[in-house]
Amino acid sequence: MSGDPVKREEPSVRTGDVAALKAFAHPLRIRLYYALRNARAASVSYLANSVEAPVAQVSYHLHQLNQHGFIEQAPQYARDGRERWWQLSEKRLGWDDSSLLDEPEAAAVAATVKGSALTEQFRIIRDFHAEDDREWDPAWLDAAFMTDGIIDLTHDELSRMNAELMSVVDRYAALGAKWRQTSRTATRPGAERVMYVLHGFPVRRTWKTDGGARR
Repeated sequence: MSGDPVKREEPSVRTGDVAALKAFAHPLRIRLYYALRNARAASVSYLANSVEAPVAQVSYHLHQLNQHGFIEQAPQYARDGRERWWQLSEKRLGWDDSSLLDEPEAAAVAATVKGSALTEQFRIIRDFHAEDDREWDPAWLDAAFMTDGIIDLTHDELSRMNAELMSVVDRYAALGAKWRQTSRTATRPGAERVMYVLHGFPVRRTWKTDGGARR
């Protein structure tokens, strides 16, 4: 998996060592990371409700993510000394799959992390489409999109397409970042947290035996 698997709003620190990968090996930690990212900052009790897990269990896994530097405490949001809040740090997990070809342990852990991330992405997408449409303004329903397709590319062209798509994402992410730098409120009027999911990968061709096209 090239690039940042979960967020691009702040600078990322790419790391692919086994210890960092193992920080996300537990599926609950992936769920907590997504929940915390979507909330921007959240208390332990809020996160426990989000992932439907006991507070003590959630607290343990949050501390594991914190130990590896992926999240940090956010005491500025706490209402009293007993309330513990967390937010994402600037450290992100990223790796190039080709770099793990000769590292079977790291590759196995990376496969587990990717599987958990894909499961969580699908769950969030499914939950949105399962919601009552009346919960959202019609303009949001029309703006939301889902698309897929097949095109023929070389690996260099796929890499360039990824870079171009990420530049578009970065340009729109900068709108929110600029607002937070110049305004006392965290969210622009009319803005919502928007999740995007982009995958670009080769698929195996299936050939017909009755004279279908061959490469």
